[in-house]
Amino acid sequence: MIVTHRGPQPFTYEDLDAMPDDGCKREVIGGSLIVSPAPIGEHQSVVVELVFALRAGATTDTKVMVAPFDWRQADGGTVQPDVLVIRRRDYDPKSGLAAGLTPLLVVEVASPSNISYDRTLKRELYQSLGVPAYWLVDPRGPSILALRLVQGSYITEAELSTGTFSTDFPFPVRIALDDLVR
Repeated sequence: MIVTHRGPQPFTYEDLDAMPDDGCKREVIGGSLIVSPAPIGEHQSVVVELVFALRAGATTDTKVMVAPFDWRQADGGTVQPDVLVIRRRDYDPKSGLAAGLTPLLVVEVASPSNISYDRTLKRELYQSLGVPAYWLVDPRGPSILALRLVQGSYITEAELSTGTFSTDFPFPVRIALDDLVR
């Protein structure tokens, strides 16, 4: 992962349009450009399993999306969570998630190069943006840390390294951790 700062002028999502499409994931957080290499197979396999589990439980009012899918911020930033659950009414097939709209759930699947980034920077960002639920999944365990926003701060809903994770938000879903890495 490479983090680039650009002096007094912060990076914005408009700057990304002029950058090459080289398979790297680019996000702008707090005016800094964050470039990550394409994810490895283990990461993508877990993403696929999560999408299947979430789609099985999704309601007619929700939509499950997977990266690359930009979620633009009012400050000019943009992030690409690995998996999002958004309100169907917020879905625009011609663009990403517009600034001012908030996903119901954001899921990040940890890679060895970004675990601290997901646990700190992204957690703080999603909390400040009012994302009601944030899950951090680590394929190496496997493990899941499920956070829920309560009075503006994340609290732990569940933290598992074995068994099955169950929740009712944003809709009822059960995820067997062993299925994530099969």
